[in-house]
Amino acid sequence: MVRGGEDTYLELKVRFSNIEKLTAEIIALANTGGGAMVFGVNDQLRIEGVDDPEAVETDLRDICANHIQPPVFPYINKVAFDNGRRIVLLEVDTDNRPHRTLDDRFYLREGATKRETTREELSLIMGEMRLTRFEQTPVFHADLESDVDESLFWSYVRGVNPGYWGESTKGFPTDSVLRDMGLAVKIEDDLLLTVGGLLLFGLNGRVAELMPRADLQLTRHSGNDHNSPVIERSQFQGNLFRLFDGAINFINRYVDLWDARPSRKTRESHSADAEADSFLQTRASYHRGAIIESLTNSLAHRDWSARDRQARINIYDDSIEFINPSQSPELPIISLRYGVTAPHNPRLKAILTNQHYGLQTSRGGVPMICAEAINFARRAPEGPSITNGEFRLKIHGLR
Repeated sequence: MVRGGEDTYLELKVRFSNIEKLTAEIIALANTGGGAMVFGVNDQLRIEGVDDPEAVETDLRDICANHIQPPVFPYINKVAFDNGRRIVLLEVDTDNRPHRTLDDRFYLREGATKRETTREELSLIMGEMRLTRFEQTPVFHADLESDVDESLFWSYVRGVNPGYWGESTKGFPTDSVLRDMGLAVKIEDDLLLTVGGLLLFGLNGRVAELMPRADLQLTRHSGNDHNSPVIERSQFQGNLFRLFDGAINFINRYVDLWDARPSRKTRESHSADAEADSFLQTRASYHRGAIIESLTNSLAHRDWSARDRQARINIYDDSIEFINPSQSPELPIISLRYGVTAPHNPRLKAILTNQHYGLQTSRGGVPMICAEAINFARRAPEGPSITNGEFRLKIHGLR
């Protein structure tokens, strides 16, 4: 390996020094095509060795675990020669790229040197990533100064961190706080909103303009399947707060939500009052928590990168169906029923389900949805399943 000299996949070091520079070089290797870094070899390709290989290994593991986001998981080997000299070999792959420094700098390797990525290069790398980190993709045409809903954002920040404003704090530094939250990344000299940041805190009009397919369609059918006549259809666009709020209001127009299974007498009385003000005479009842959790999951776990498929909620006479763009999960879909998950969009989900975001969400996932739906309607939901790139879950109501 050493005889070939440095190239895109090999970096030679005489000794361990300058943690900041080493961090950038490891990131460049992992972001480009993987490769190796050898300690104890000089520029003339002579084996000089390192004095304390164990200490070098310890320091390298610290860099990979604590100075790089997401962490790099290296293979490190210590090689001894007959003359007593020892070198340290670090190898990395590209499984979890793109990696960045703690101050959000991305690097690539070009020949035997490293450099910062361009916007176009980073966009291409992001496009190759697994769905779990699409939420961290930068939105290049978003403007931090004009596209953020400051009221929604600072309401959330004040709620989760009431002690933020100290004597040294001045104003409302939206850009730096978004970056601290991982919802904005620095690319070259610009700080850009991520997909997750835009979906959570973007102004409704700008979200609709920048991500036109990030919408939600709700339809009330007069019948029990999608071929039935359409009574009303609404399409909601905007940030996740807008999508959630609009969907709940639409659902409440056509069904009754309960915290526990009501008696027949209570249900009939409630339906009579609702039907007096409604042109639709058929209303089913559902467990409130199961429906809210299904809606929350549809927003939190949706494949936001899909531009050819639309998220939909269909309300029928006897059921509600949630349909979401989805990629093949890392785990069997049936595992969701047992609470075993590999959640997509973890940052987006954490903020969406935080009480300070302002939505009355539920908790418990698919196991809770199934348990409450069965207890409420005495009938198991259909799904979850994934067909033709779409996640489907149908919950039956109580009539």
